[in-house]
This record gives sequence, C-alpha cells and structure tokens, in this order.
Amino acid sequence: MSPGGGRPDSDADPGGGRPDSDADPGGGGGHGSPGGPGGARDPRREEDFARVHSTDTSETLFSTGGGDRLAEAVEVMARIRRDGEWESAQTHASLLPYLLEESWELVDAVADGDRDELVSELGDLLLQVLFHAAIGAERDESPFDVQDVAGALLDKLRRRAPYWFTDGPGRGPGALDAAEQDRLWQEAKAAERAGRPPRGVVEGISWDMPALALGQKVLERVRSAGIPDDLVPDRMRVVHVGAGGLFHAAAHAADDASDADGSGSAEVKYRRVVREFAETVRAAESRLPVPAAEAGADEWRAAWHRRTDRH
Repeated sequence: MSPGGGRPDSDADPGGGRPDSDADPGGGGGHGSPGGPGGARDPRREEDFARVHSTDTSETLFSTGGGDRLAEAVEVMARIRRDGEWESAQTHASLLPYLLEESWELVDAVADGDRDELVSELGDLLLQVLFHAAIGAERDESPFDVQDVAGALLDKLRRRAPYWFTDGPGRGPGALDAAEQDRLWQEAKAAERAGRPPRGVVEGISWDMPALALGQKVLERVRSAGIPDDLVPDRMRVVHVGAGGLFHAAAHAADDASDADGSGSAEVKYRRVVREFAETVRAAESRLPVPAAEAGADEWRAAWHRRTDRH
C-alpha cells in the first residue's frame, strides 16, 4: 500500500494513482504544501512536528517507551511527509479519494470477519488520520497536529459523555442505560449550538455519501424533526433496481420515463430522488410558522408543498 492509501493492481500505474509529473502537485493547493499559497515548505515546523512526536525524545506524545508503535507511526509519518516526493505534495483535498476508498475497504473487512484484514484496514485508516495531521502541522495559520486531533476528541467526549471520566458508586457509564446516554449526548450537542441559528432539518448532511446511506440519513433527520410518515413518498422508502437502473411500481412508471437521465445508474437516480425530497423538506420548513423543532405534525402538513407521490 502507498502512503496515499491506494493499493493499485499489479498491472496498474506503479505510482499508485499519483499525479502525472506535469500535473498540479498540490492537488488543488493547501496550506504549506508545494502547490499551496505558502509556496516552499517550512522546515522548522516540520522539525518541530517530528521532534514533538519522536519516540527518541522525552517529549513524545505517547510516553510508554520505545516500544510504543503508535508513537513510532507518528514519527514515520512525519518523515514520509517531509521526504516523500509524492507524499509531500498531497493536500487534504487530494487525499479524500483514498480516505473514502479505505473506509469502504474497512466495511468489507468487517463483513468478512477476518481479524488480520480488519487490523490491516484499520491501519490504513490510521495512516489517513496521521497524514492529514501531518499536513495540518504545516499550515501558516492555526496549524494543528495529531495531539490537537486527539485533544479535540477528548474535549468532545468530556462535553457530551462526562460520565466516562468519572468513577465511584452511582457514577460512571455503568450507572446509565443506553437511552440516558443518548439523551445526554443530544442535550450536549444542542448546548454547543446555543446562540447560533437553529440548524435546518437536512442541513449539515454530507451529500457525497452513497445514495442509500444518504437516503437513510435524510429519513433519520425527517423522523427526528417530527415530520409525519404520510409525507414521506414511497420513492424514498422502497427502491427497486433493475438492469436499466432504478425503477418503481407501475404507478410511477410515467414519472420515471419522463425524467430519465439516461445514466442507467440506480445510484444516480436514487440520489436524485433523495435530493428532490430534501428540497421539498427545506421548502416546507421555510413556510413553518414556528421553528422546525417546535412544529407538530399538523403544522408540517400545512406547510408541505404540493403533497404528491413525487414530492
């Protein structure tokens, strides 16, 4: 596997998907990368990054001794980022395809139940985290490294699940059931947004996720917002896939024929269904007389735009 996360077939480009020599080495540009606005890399910052994370110093992030393989991985990643021709040119944006690929390979490893493959794929994901942290350490403004990433995780856990940091009778996670833990988590999330405009029902969703996962996420948001089930069209709930792509029951055949995009892709067609439904949700939300969090089923029905099987 290349540090970029790709694992090409044996007859593929030995560069593992690396850019051609005449391509933009910055992959769109980024802070401190050769293709970014910062121009030349800052060797002092790189040295600091390697020193702080080195297993050879007393300042290592993980102080369990020379046998700490996680600390060693951080140190090696700093060296890779500094000295690798392809690796030093990467940006957060250029690495995203590898991150997505590795995430789905982890999904496959979980499904297969193979212990060694699972460990290997988790290692590939760890590489992506370390890679992005190494890039973050080079930013001209507000640099960050793997310590900041770990600190952000711990800070979030302390805010949303403080019981993990307490102990004793009647305290700690053992004193709470799953429903109570979820309630506390959601309350903490709401408190973090205090003072900011309320988030829309479908705001903040990653629209680049696979279509089925996207549809499920939208439906989760819709259910949480209290939108009644009768406003959710069958097209969102039931997907039939044939050789020609996505299709629905006979009642919707005319719709499918009239708006066919010619792609023959069930992924593309269901994504379009989800995006159309999300736009309907946004439009209805904009007509609510109260914030979405306070709206009841009747208010949602009154605000719904052209309730049809299609929308």
